[in-house]
Amino acid sequence: MRFEDSQPQIAIDSDFDTGSAGGVEVTDGVYEIAIQSEPVSEWFTAALEEHFGGSGVPREYACHVRVTSSAGVDQRVTLRFLFSQTNGKSYMDPPYWEKRDGRWWPIGEGHTRFVRDEYVELDVDVPAGATVQVANKPYVSSADVETEMQMLTQTGPFEVDQVGTTAGGRPLLCLDSRKADGAPADEVILVSATMQPAEPAAQPVLGVAHALNDGSALSKRLLDRFRFVLIPLPNPDGTAEGRSCTNGCGQVPMFSFGRLLAGDDDVPIESEALWRHSEALRPAGYLEFHTHYQDVRSHKLNPMAAEWFDVERHGDLERVNEALLALNLDWRVTPIERSTPLCEAGKFTNLAERLGTLAYCYQIYSVSQESTAWHAASATMTLAKALAGDEWVAQGPAPSIVPG
Repeated sequence: MRFEDSQPQIAIDSDFDTGSAGGVEVTDGVYEIAIQSEPVSEWFTAALEEHFGGSGVPREYACHVRVTSSAGVDQRVTLRFLFSQTNGKSYMDPPYWEKRDGRWWPIGEGHTRFVRDEYVELDVDVPAGATVQVANKPYVSSADVETEMQMLTQTGPFEVDQVGTTAGGRPLLCLDSRKADGAPADEVILVSATMQPAEPAAQPVLGVAHALNDGSALSKRLLDRFRFVLIPLPNPDGTAEGRSCTNGCGQVPMFSFGRLLAGDDDVPIESEALWRHSEALRPAGYLEFHTHYQDVRSHKLNPMAAEWFDVERHGDLERVNEALLALNLDWRVTPIERSTPLCEAGKFTNLAERLGTLAYCYQIYSVSQESTAWHAASATMTLAKALAGDEWVAQGPAPSIVPG
C-alpha cells in the first residue's frame, strides 16, 4: 500500500518488511488507515465457529506504516487506524509506537485517542524531510533479527542452525548453544517466539541468548547443563508481510501441528519443519513467548495439565509450575487440558503427549522492549533451574576470587 498527499507532501506506505495496512482515505485532515485484510484457512474458520462462536483467536490486529515528509517544514499528522471486527478483545489497547532514528518509542497518552472496537487516533510529529514509522507494536524485521543472531555467534556460545525454508524462501533459523568445550549438552530446553507475528517476540527470545551470555555463574552452569535452542522468528513470512496470525499463504502455523500429525492437508511448511526439528531434539522443556507490550492485564501462563504426562513426570511438572508461578504476584493461569477446545491443533499438546516435554505458553504484559526481554530471560532461567532440580542448584561451586 502507498498513499501520497501532494499538498502537505506526505506519503504513507506499508511497502516494507513488517509493514501492514489497507487503503488510506483523508477525512477532515485525518488519515484513516484500514486494517490489512487477513483471511485464514477454511478449516480454521470452521473450527473457530464450532468452538468459539467465530472468535477465540484474534485476526487483523497488526498495523504498521511509514510516514514520510518531503516538505521543508516540520509537520504534525493525525493517523486513524480503523479496527476490524475480528481484532480480538484488548489486543489493540494502547500504547502505540513510533520508530525514530532506529529506535521504537511509545506514543504518549496525550497524543493517543483510543475508541475500543472502532479506532485509535495518533498525533505524530514528522520532521522536515524525515520518515517516522508508526505501529501498534514495536516490530522488528527479519534482517535485523538475523544480524543479531550472527552477532551472538561471534560473542557467545551459540551456533546458527537452519531448520527449514518457508514458502517465501526465507530461512527458519535457530540459535543453538554449546558447552564450554564446544559440544552440545544432552538435555534440551526449547524457547520460541509465537508463530503469531502481531505478538512480536523475536527480541525477548534474543534477550534470553544475551542473558545466557552474561558470564554469570548461573549462566555458565546452565549452559553446561542444558542445550538451549532459541527460535526468534518461527513464521518469518508472516512477520515480513505484516500478518497477525497467518503465514504468507493464509495458513495458521501455530494451530496446524495436529493436522500435520494426523496426515491432513493444508499444513504450513513452517509447522512441519519446526515439528521435525522438535522431534529430533526431544526437548525436556519448552517455553513459547507471546508479547503484548501493554500493561492492561496480568501476565498469563498456559501450562500443560498433569493428565498429559506419565506419573513419573508429575514431580517435575509440579516443581516447574511452582517455580514459574513464583515469578509474579498476579497471574492469569489456564491449564491446557484434554477437554480444552482445539488443544490438539497446537504445539504444546503434541510436545507433551508425544515427547514428554514440559511445555508452556507464556504471555508477557510488559510495556518496554527491555522489560519484556528481561522477563523472558527470567522465565527461561527459572524453568531451567527448576528442571535441573534443587540438588543441582545447591551444588553450585564456590567462586574463584583473585586480586583485581
